[in-house]
Amino acid sequence: MTRRRNAQTRQRAVKLSVLTLALVSIAWLGSVLWAAIDEGAVPPDAAFHAVPPPSQAGLISTGCGSGGCWREMVVDIKPPHTAQSLAAEMGLASERCEPMNLWTLRKTCTGIADSGGRGLHIYLQYSLLLSKY
Repeated sequence: MTRRRNAQTRQRAVKLSVLTLALVSIAWLGSVLWAAIDEGAVPPDAAFHAVPPPSQAGLISTGCGSGGCWREMVVDIKPPHTAQSLAAEMGLASERCEPMNLWTLRKTCTGIADSGGRGLHIYLQYSLLLSKY
């Protein structure tokens, strides 16, 4: 009788494990698919790097184009900083991407947007798994 009870307990544990694995797999696949089709997604404002003083973070806006959407922050540059020195100090001399988020299979990339010589504009956008970045 004890063997039968142990066998039933093991069967329940296996069934519960398989069900849990199936539900997590379905949730992960749904998250990846949603991230792949959600072209309007942008990283949160908190993903911007801190601006070293005395310069200050300014207006944050969202823009969209043929490659998806992005967030852009205008930095109020104060002496002794220049746009180039501030970008270098923040580590944004070239675009850089954070490690991939395994839940959505996309990376958060940040860089300097072309501002036409009018200060420093920093952007954030998602880069998908299949992109070159």
